[in-house]
Amino acid sequence: MLNNNKEEISKIKDAVIVTLHYFGLFKYPLTIEEIHRFLSLKVEYEQLGTYVEELLEVESIHFSNEGYYSIKNNPEWSKERLAGNRRAEDLLIASKKYVRRISRFPFVSSIAISGSLSKYYADEDADIDYFIITNTNRLWISRTLLHFYKKLTFIGGNEHYYCMNYFIDESALEIDQKNIYSAIETVTLIPVYNMNMIHTLKQKNLWVWDFLPNEDFKEDIRYIISPRKQYIKSFIESLINILNPKGLNKYLMNVTDSKWRKKWRKKSYPMENYDQAFYTTINISKNHPDNYQRQILSAIDTKDSITPQSTCSL
Repeated sequence: MLNNNKEEISKIKDAVIVTLHYFGLFKYPLTIEEIHRFLSLKVEYEQLGTYVEELLEVESIHFSNEGYYSIKNNPEWSKERLAGNRRAEDLLIASKKYVRRISRFPFVSSIAISGSLSKYYADEDADIDYFIITNTNRLWISRTLLHFYKKLTFIGGNEHYYCMNYFIDESALEIDQKNIYSAIETVTLIPVYNMNMIHTLKQKNLWVWDFLPNEDFKEDIRYIISPRKQYIKSFIESLINILNPKGLNKYLMNVTDSKWRKKWRKKSYPMENYDQAFYTTINISKNHPDNYQRQILSAIDTKDSITPQSTCSL
């Protein structure tokens, strides 16, 4: 019994190191609460503190004066995290204006903040990344209209506030790429429009407990915009629905996919990675040229650092 207990404790300590290594790829130290949340093994919060202290004693991990744990003894990580957290708070408050505009577009059902901002971090040139849910079989209509609008934002230099790179419709709420990266990205989504739909999304993805068994799915509701009647939006949706919306939706998907493939082939993009970076189906649109998921999953094994880059793309 004692040996089994020692083995279990050893596995938990190893999991703590792995968790800190994952976020160390971004040079991002964690609080004890965050270690618990992102740990790959089920453990009581009170017990975890004891194991973390034992890891500190043998210098397997490090603790900063600012109250953060990290895989490397680098005080600059904690200082930058504090600065990034302050910038993120300002940006999340400012996002309400942009979220309200996005919510007015036809067939937009729900919106969440994603990317580094969903971890409450923003660098000095941060974008606002959005995870957008649309009505079923209307994704490509909604996405096309939104990206026409985004082209106009380049005139005022506001394009970085409209990074809309991940769309799903209401029929595709279960994320099909099940790994630690997708699990963390899913649970950290911050609902900003129609929280109930984002909550439903997370309940449809309980597989994340395979990777994050301590996740409690508590939502941060501080940045949700209050609902308003949207008569113009409803009117436009009614007009489009009179036409052949399913056919139009499929047509816009094919046109967009063809355009992307020509564009990135011309730029010598490695086409063997294209379908993962530009995941395109009638119900899903994921446009991530940097293929961040692939970079991170690879870096977990090689222990290489990741330099966060803008994922904002048309």
